[in-house]
Order: sequence, then structure tokens, then C-alpha cells
Amino acid sequence: MFAESLPRDAQFDYIVCGAGSAGCIVAERLSADPSNQVLLLEAGGRDNDINVKVPLMVVNLINNPEVTWPYMTEPQVHLNGKPQRWTRGRVIGGSGAINGNLFARGDPAEYDHWRDLGCTGWGYADLLPVFMRMEDFPEGDPAVRGRGGPIHCTRLDKFDPLSDAFIQACRQAGYRELADYNDGSYEGVFYLQYTTRRGLRNNSAAGYLRPARRRPNLTVLTRAMVARVLFEGTRAIGVEYLAAGERRRATARREVVLSAGPLASPQLLELSGIGNQDILRKHGVRPIHHLPGVGENLRDHPNTRLTFECAQPITVNDVLRSPLRKLREGLRFILRREGLLSICSATAQMNYRSRPDLKQADLVLRLQPLSGGDRYARTPTTGMDMFPGFTFGVTTLQPKSVGALHIQSPDPTRQASMDPRYLSHEDDAQLFLRGMRISRGIAGMEALKPLVVRETRPGPGVVDDRDMLAYVRETLQTSWHMVGTCKMGVDPMSVVDPRLRVHGVQGLRVIDSSICPTLPSSGTNVPTMAIAEKGAEMLLEDGNRHRT
Repeated sequence: MFAESLPRDAQFDYIVCGAGSAGCIVAERLSADPSNQVLLLEAGGRDNDINVKVPLMVVNLINNPEVTWPYMTEPQVHLNGKPQRWTRGRVIGGSGAINGNLFARGDPAEYDHWRDLGCTGWGYADLLPVFMRMEDFPEGDPAVRGRGGPIHCTRLDKFDPLSDAFIQACRQAGYRELADYNDGSYEGVFYLQYTTRRGLRNNSAAGYLRPARRRPNLTVLTRAMVARVLFEGTRAIGVEYLAAGERRRATARREVVLSAGPLASPQLLELSGIGNQDILRKHGVRPIHHLPGVGENLRDHPNTRLTFECAQPITVNDVLRSPLRKLREGLRFILRREGLLSICSATAQMNYRSRPDLKQADLVLRLQPLSGGDRYARTPTTGMDMFPGFTFGVTTLQPKSVGALHIQSPDPTRQASMDPRYLSHEDDAQLFLRGMRISRGIAGMEALKPLVVRETRPGPGVVDDRDMLAYVRETLQTSWHMVGTCKMGVDPMSVVDPRLRVHGVQGLRVIDSSICPTLPSSGTNVPTMAIAEKGAEMLLEDGNRHRT
């Protein structure tokens, strides 16, 4: 149930910090046991806005500071000294309320890599039943795809002429087409799958939290920003949070769970005295436990883009520029729950190896039926091209450039210092060059030629390595896939163990994408939800063991 406020020093069994993609699931799973009193704290507001529910209308949210955290990174040395804008969701559902809705489990080889790093129980075989129970994909192979779960999966088969041509062009270039890239195959070209149900966003807030919100043992408090975790010795006993201009407290009888995301969970640990003691002391925070890995291992998918003018008015650009086309697409969505309003941006994708000797895919080529000056150019007023256009997004799957995130002050309302160090490893820059050349080859295939008027970015005159790399350094942007800042593992730089318990303290776990040792997939939303499913299961197991 939603609460307007809490009694002073309110007590619960579990306190979950952050109602994003992970926190909604953890709170629902814990509160399914009526004996558990659960508090879910969210810094943002309710998710009642129609722009959250209709996928394409994310164009009205991504630049809206009322529902987002407008983070900025440190100036990027290898991107001409420019900082990067990192928009994250500040609303029930978190970034899952403003994301691209892509349903991507991830690369099985990467989960097996986690297992081999010492994360027992996190290999692909371990995660497969977790993925299956959280999803609803009736048309999939029942041996590997789930039915009846909270998150519905929609496949965009034969979506539009542009997507069809893209798939055919990749096949003409020698790449295999996948019927279902989430069945463990992963590498190849495919129509994307979406976390939607009947055309509407089906994130963890909709699939998990909404059905549970009337439970009397679940309390959801919005506009409540967690400031720090409270400790007795090295045991977490509750949290301090900011609400209505006041600092308030809530107590946890069993555990506190940080599900605030990869940019906020490490900040909360440091504000609470868990982290590198030298950094904590520098900023006036008393160390409770020295844990040097907190805030390190910051990873993201950097993205560069090739854009094209399309020969037919069949793109999102055309819909958003024309009142008549808006009306037509609106009626199509209302009557049949299909069409461009049912997607956020991308429709088809290819995961591929830049060299045949590699063991797994290292590049992504993603088709978006829209184009503009940058990744935030989603409307005519924010830089969208004023002609039919589409985009090839090029992304490195496992970039070697790794950054860090740390507090700048004991003030919880001040953004942490975020430095992804994009392109600090030369291999990443060279991989982008290979990806761009392969992408141009796809655009030149017979299947796509009739739809391409011209390449608009970087343009046909940009051909040698120096000019192409200059374009990448000027235009590279985030894919909003930050992970890793509270790394799971058993090495000295890990932050949580394979049961997601924070090393060196008791009663505190991190359950969100910050625990990922590496980037698990071309998208991080579904892996984050799986982490939450598995983490909640561990919480319940340990809670039941404690009772007996």
C-alpha cells in the first residue's frame, strides 16, 4: 500500500531502498509472505503518467527532469574533454520506466564467465530457471522459455519494411538469422523482443509491484530519498531518509536491501561508511568497514551512431512531424495495440563477432527507425531530423575501458563523481572502427539500398581511420547500461558475495545491476530483473533458515 508518511522510527522486517527494476521485484517477493513487514522507499513519485505506459511516448520523459536524475559524468579525456549526460529514472519503476523496453536475457557465455570468476550459482544453467519463471512468452520453446510469468515478452516479427530490409541485408552479408535470440543462441540477427503486454510497458512496476500494492504488509513510500544506512557496530539496523524536508528513520529487524541502481547504491554504501576508507575520510564520512571495491568497476556500453535519410516516410521522424500520421498511428495503437507507438526506438539487432577467431560476440548493430543529432534527439524540438531517417547504433559488448564512481561530499543530495573513462583503452576505439565499417557494409546490401537516400552521419566523406575516430570521439554517448559498481565476487575488490551480502558487515545486501562483475548483455533491464528474482529468493531462504 502507498503511504503518505511513516510514524517516527517505524519498524519493518525488511527495508528495500529504491523502487526501480530490481526493488519492485524484491519488495513483491518478500511481501508475498504475509509474515514479512516490508518497506519500499523511492526518491521519485508515482508512475501514473501515460507517457510511462505507452512505449514510444518515452520521448516525452527522457528529457523531463521531473521523472529523471539528470546526472553528468566527469569530463571525458578521450572524448575531447566533454562530460556525458546520464539520464536515469526517478519514478516508481526506476530506469525501467523510461528505458527502451528491450527484452534481452544476455549472453550465456558471459554468465558462465561470472561463475568461473567465483560467483557460484550465477552460471547460465543456474539463471535459466530464474529467467523462465519471471517471463511470459507463450510462443517460445517451453524447454527454455517461460509461460505465465509477470513480465510478458512480445516479438516484433515482420514489424515494418525497414526492419525486414535490415534483417535481409544482414543475411545477405553472411550473418545467420535467429528465430529467438533469448533461447541461448544469442549471436546473429533478429527482430527484437519487448517487455510489453498488449502494447503497453510491462516493467517490474507493472508486472510485480502493481498486483502487490494492496498487501497490508507492504508499505511503499514515494518522495523519500535514502540518505544512509544505519549501523550498530557492523550490523545494518535501518536507514535514514529525507522526506518533506526532514531527516527521518526507519528500522529493519532483519535486513536492509540496496536496490537503488549502479549509480546510487555505491554512493549509499560510501555515505554509510562502507568503502575505501581514504575516500570516506577525505569527504568527512566515518569508516565502518574498509571495502576498496565500492564504486570501482564502473562499466557501460558506449554507443556511436550512423544515421541515414530514408527513401520512404515510414520512420518515427515522419510520425512525430505530422499531426495526421500521429492520428493514424494513435488509432492503430488504440484499436490493435501495434505500430510505432508500441516501441521505444529499436526494432531489430545483430550481435556479432568482429573477428572470426573470437569466442563470443563483441559488437552490436541495432536498427532504430528514427534519427537525430544525438541519443536524446527524440522530438522535433530536441534535434530530431526533419526528414525520414533511421539510425544504426554501434555498441561494444565488453568494452575494456572501466571507470569509477565515488562520493564528493557527505551530502546525499549531491551527485557522486562519475567517470566511465570511455575509450581509455585503445582496443575499444579500434573496435568501433571495425563496427562502423561493418555497418556501412550492411547499409550497402541490396536489401537496404532502395531505402537509403544517403548517409547523413558521419557522412560518405568520412572514410579514413583518423576522421572516423574523430567522429567517434565527438559523438560517442552512453547506452544507459551502467553496471558493476558493487561487484559480486570473492576477490579483494568485490563488494558483495555470491549471495549478494555486503562483505564485512551483517544485515545488508545489494540487489541490482551494480553487482554485475561484467556487462551481461546488449541490454541490462532483464538481467537486472533476474538478479532481483534470484536475490529475493536468497533473502527468503536465509530468512526461513533464521526462523528455524
